[in-house]
Amino acid sequence: MASYDTWGQSSRGLLNDFSLQSYGGDAVPLSTHARSYAPSEIEFSEIDLGSEPPLSQDAKVKLPVVSNHVAPASSKLPLRAPVDAVAAPGFSGEGESCRTVIVRTDGPVPAKYPGGSFRLFCTKLGLLDPLGLPGNNIRTAKYTVLSFLPVNLFQQFTRVANMYFLFIAFLQLIPGLSPTSWVTTVGPLCFVLFINGIKEISDDLGRHSSDAQVNNAPVTVLRGHEEGVRQWKHLQPGDLVKVAAGCQIPADLLFLSSSDSADLCYVETANLDGETNLKLKYCYRGTKIVASAVDARTFAASSWVECEKPNERLYVFEGAVVKADGSRDALDVANLLLRGCTLRNTDWVIGLVLFAGLDTKIFRNRVRAPRKVTQLEQNMNVLVGAMFLVQVLISMLCALGQNSFNTQYLQEMWYVTAPMVFPDLPPGGGAVLVQFLRFIILINQLIPISLYVTLELVKVMQCTLLTWDLHMYHKASGTPFLCRTTTLNEELGQVQYVLSDKTGTLTQNIMGFVWCSISGKLYGKQAPPELDTPHTITQDSELLSMLKTGKGEQHQQAVDFLTHLAVCNTVVPATTAAGQLIYQAASPDEEALVQGAAMLGFKLLSRSIDQVVMEVQGKRMQLQVLAVLEFNSDRKRMSILCRLPDGRVRLYCKGADSMIFARLAPEQEVEQASQPHLAEMAREGLRTLCLGQRDITDREFQVWSSSYHEASVALQGREEAVAAQAEAIETKLTLLGATAVEDRLQEGVPQAISTLSAAGIKVWVLTGDKLETAISISLSCHLFTHDTKLMIIRENDLADGREAVSEALLIKATEANRINTEEQQQGRRPNIGLVIEGAALATALLRHNAQPFLGLCPSMPGGGIGDGANDVGMIQAAHIGVGISGREGRAAVLASDYAFAQFQYLARLLLVHGRWSYLRNSEVVAYAFYKNFAYCLPNILFAAVSGFSAQPLYTSSLIATFNVVWTSWPTIGFAVLEQDVKASTVMRHPQLYRETMNIRRHDFVATLTRWLLEGLWHGIVCFFVPLLALGQSRRNGTVDGIFSYGVATYTALIIITNLKVAIRTHYFTWINVTMIGLSIGCWLPALYGFSSIGPLQRTLTDMVELGPHLFSTPAFWLGVVFCAPVMALLLDFILSSWQQQRYPLDRQIFQELEQMGRVDDIPVHTEASAISQIADSDRVLEVI
Repeated sequence: MASYDTWGQSSRGLLNDFSLQSYGGDAVPLSTHARSYAPSEIEFSEIDLGSEPPLSQDAKVKLPVVSNHVAPASSKLPLRAPVDAVAAPGFSGEGESCRTVIVRTDGPVPAKYPGGSFRLFCTKLGLLDPLGLPGNNIRTAKYTVLSFLPVNLFQQFTRVANMYFLFIAFLQLIPGLSPTSWVTTVGPLCFVLFINGIKEISDDLGRHSSDAQVNNAPVTVLRGHEEGVRQWKHLQPGDLVKVAAGCQIPADLLFLSSSDSADLCYVETANLDGETNLKLKYCYRGTKIVASAVDARTFAASSWVECEKPNERLYVFEGAVVKADGSRDALDVANLLLRGCTLRNTDWVIGLVLFAGLDTKIFRNRVRAPRKVTQLEQNMNVLVGAMFLVQVLISMLCALGQNSFNTQYLQEMWYVTAPMVFPDLPPGGGAVLVQFLRFIILINQLIPISLYVTLELVKVMQCTLLTWDLHMYHKASGTPFLCRTTTLNEELGQVQYVLSDKTGTLTQNIMGFVWCSISGKLYGKQAPPELDTPHTITQDSELLSMLKTGKGEQHQQAVDFLTHLAVCNTVVPATTAAGQLIYQAASPDEEALVQGAAMLGFKLLSRSIDQVVMEVQGKRMQLQVLAVLEFNSDRKRMSILCRLPDGRVRLYCKGADSMIFARLAPEQEVEQASQPHLAEMAREGLRTLCLGQRDITDREFQVWSSSYHEASVALQGREEAVAAQAEAIETKLTLLGATAVEDRLQEGVPQAISTLSAAGIKVWVLTGDKLETAISISLSCHLFTHDTKLMIIRENDLADGREAVSEALLIKATEANRINTEEQQQGRRPNIGLVIEGAALATALLRHNAQPFLGLCPSMPGGGIGDGANDVGMIQAAHIGVGISGREGRAAVLASDYAFAQFQYLARLLLVHGRWSYLRNSEVVAYAFYKNFAYCLPNILFAAVSGFSAQPLYTSSLIATFNVVWTSWPTIGFAVLEQDVKASTVMRHPQLYRETMNIRRHDFVATLTRWLLEGLWHGIVCFFVPLLALGQSRRNGTVDGIFSYGVATYTALIIITNLKVAIRTHYFTWINVTMIGLSIGCWLPALYGFSSIGPLQRTLTDMVELGPHLFSTPAFWLGVVFCAPVMALLLDFILSSWQQQRYPLDRQIFQELEQMGRVDDIPVHTEASAISQIADSDRVLEVI
């Protein structure tokens, strides 16, 4: 059964007399249960089908509305299945003169309706739609007051570490099972959950505030003769709204009319695609005079709108206005005002709401940003799993040990006999399980609970310092560095590949019209080099002289050429408050060409939907626009058909040379003369376009126009149909010539790319230029040098069959490996450049070709950098996405992880901050596992000498505060402020970046193993030194208790682990020193305080009098406070010194050079292999 949901807006009255009408048959009466309703009520009426009427796909609904005073004629509403929305005419009634009915279907309509019911919903204007059709209310917030706690806790406990500690907390709540208090786990866990929860609340409050601001924004709605103000959230499909200049469009609107005399408006789409240039929109021709709801009555009574279903395509809209006589007027994206756009340079517009709320294109384009996980985080997750296995193994061995001990000695040791009830069971499987769980609880801190919070806090602080780096602040535009994520800092230090857009990223995106070829003659090369304008073609004396003479065939060809530039474009002329004419364009190339033509006397004055007004050498000329065939990436060309003042129809077409040459009339001398000019332009790195035109007879145009109109109003396959009609008319062109536009490199780009290359980072530049142009630009930006061996892969090289393509790629990969090997054997850095055409790249990336192609460019951590909306996909897919705040808007910035104003800052971001962040954060991870391993080891060793009893060595208060209070702050200071070498040293010697770039999981495991071995030694020292120092009996025959010994061990751990941070620190600040000093210095007073308040606090009763007693014991000061740290860290000093002498790292050599002030004496970009041979300071001095 298919059901039809019909929703309408009506005034107060009765709803009755419905009929269902087939296009091919009579109306079928439908019984209704109608009743009156008040304006504030919503009426639900069920309509029963008593029989099985034939129902076709194109069934109509007759819907008369009867008010108290007016009984208007019914109107037929087309019902098309499964078309989503039909905006149909409204009806006159009391209080309002224009309403719209939206008809939706749930599914395909069967040929025979088997009986059943459908529902009709009516709602007073202003109420939310009861059918579930989206209103205009939106919500981006994740939580509500009621949902926050369960949803946030669920999300936090999806993290394995949090689930692990929750499991430990549950075990601790089992009576008699846990050897430690539940506070030792629940306290730190709650602290971690609280910190994350506060962060989520802060973020979501911002989202709630933004939602409320948007939903409650006012908008003018037209009702009858009045204009009423409503909130955005109350808008529904069918409302007529009026938007004022400077305001955002509240929903997706059909543009009906505007204050502009040319029936157009200008919108800024920065919120949609990031582009800040103004876009031109044209109103529907049939409603130009609409200024109120009364004016729309004729349109509403005789027309309706059919349109596509809601979708995410920002640049495509397929719809039509259907008139009562069956004729159709096409609607396209130029008639659609999208939600989120801002109205500019137009006083007001009136529009009909087509899509609201979640159906609007801006919300259909909402996609969750992909979650990016750094390699360090992946390694950390693996490490957590490995440490859990270690914990399980140790716990099982200790449990088996206790079971063996009890079996052998329990009967003899009558004074420790247990009650033999749960959980203290006799030796056996049950006892092993219980003891296993006890040891799991006892040594649960082998996995550091504070690590994740510490890392998040550290990364936030690192990002704060990043934004404060004035070396990445662009003073000219006032653009600071921007961190849009706090999770990827260390990944910046492991980037091996950078994929970069060219235009606007490497270049300034300020186009200059510099050369042109007109009818086989090249202009612009002789222009003066130093000019105030980038459009140097305007100063070419030969071109200016020829235009001034006004005679001859060459002059006419130049006039046609420059007229073409002024007409065939989408540039929007606008006048400033000072009366100056400026141009707004989606394409900087078009803006440059139009501006250059204007400076040469061919000035575009205005543009509307049906005409172009221009000034040609002082004379005003008006052209009627007949059709516009827009540019897209498939067509690579644009055309416009105009009627000239003398009545002729002319087609202007411009595009890539390959596209224009393929559509030229045969045997043109200009074609042969222009090709050398195009080649020379490409070698100079200029962007080229070719221009062609032809005159069309009226008869040919009429035939084509009819077919084109039919294609343009199609609701299915419109793009393909329009493209086919464009292909049919764009033939037999006459070549006018070619243009060359220059886009200069940004400041510092060549130096930045050279630095990245010296660091071992492979840079890919993605450009739509010709191959020759791309190579020329690569040389100018130092991507290639003149010594670079180029490997070129053209489309034709991969045009053969599947096996041949794979073989060709394999041959290229083999050749690259051979060259690399030869260069390395000769002690040189490999210098190979790969150039691949777009079509060849698409072939190489096919699944069956991927393996040989990856031999040329293996998949490694990479960064993507761009400045435009077309770069968003690359930026989001890259491990690190970087946006440039350029002239193409903020789309790239909004999609990025990091953003700044100039490409040159990328080198500092990766080499300085990325390298520092990786070294710092990897040490934070290693240190967290090291100190917790050293902390847990005394408990394990104590178990070995206490019958594996699972008795904790530390009191509950000490367990709960070890990570949070006594050992966290020094590592936070280290992770935020440490600089192993100066930033200037890294930028001068970028090979230092390879130390972090080339680290893989096995390197991480090796480093962590060394840390854990050091933790093993430190744990042993912390266990045995206090045992030896305090294990002797006193003169009165008593010995220190277990908690005296535990506090002494704990004291040694605090001193050793904090001093470990100190000896790993190379760059000391007062903050580092303070954090280390306070962490050690505050412990002893705190110990005394705990001892003093122990009788008053139940959790501290085990520490009563421990402080005064230990402080009065000389062995405590000599053995624990002095000897234990010396013994533990002495081995660290010995091993570190041996490593630096025998196997020095590059950074260690440069640390010595910095101390001697001789870094500048090492040649810039010296290879790491040469520096790593320097083993000590004497050899450093010798090399210098």
